[in-house]
Amino acid sequence: MPHIIVEYTPNLAEDLDVETLLDVLHETALGLGVFPRWGTRTLAMPATAARVGDRPESGPANGHVQIRLTIAPGRPEELRSRIADELFAAAEKHLEPIAARRPVGFQLTITEFDASVTRTGGSIAGSPTHRPPLDA
Repeated sequence: MPHIIVEYTPNLAEDLDVETLLDVLHETALGLGVFPRWGTRTLAMPATAARVGDRPESGPANGHVQIRLTIAPGRPEELRSRIADELFAAAEKHLEPIAARRPVGFQLTITEFDASVTRTGGSIAGSPTHRPPLDA
């Protein structure tokens, strides 16, 4: 873990360099030294439709970027706060040029997996559930 999901309003598709934002978030998460490389997943998806705040009378409509991290349970509050601060700072640095040109908001939220109802599997090397592909 973490699973980092970036959702953004469709009106940001042309302004937002999604690939670079994913790189920034992924590398920042790995650089924290608290997450396993095999468990770090970073994905992005545009919303199919959105409304954000008031509709401006002129200029581009408000945009929004939502960054959701889901992490394994049990980390102390101080560590969760450091994770949030460092990832938000990295995202904010990347998003500031867009926010300087147009109205856009951004938010980062961390939640924890509920271990009692979360199951994990797969064949990613390093994972505790790693099973090599059958043709290996």
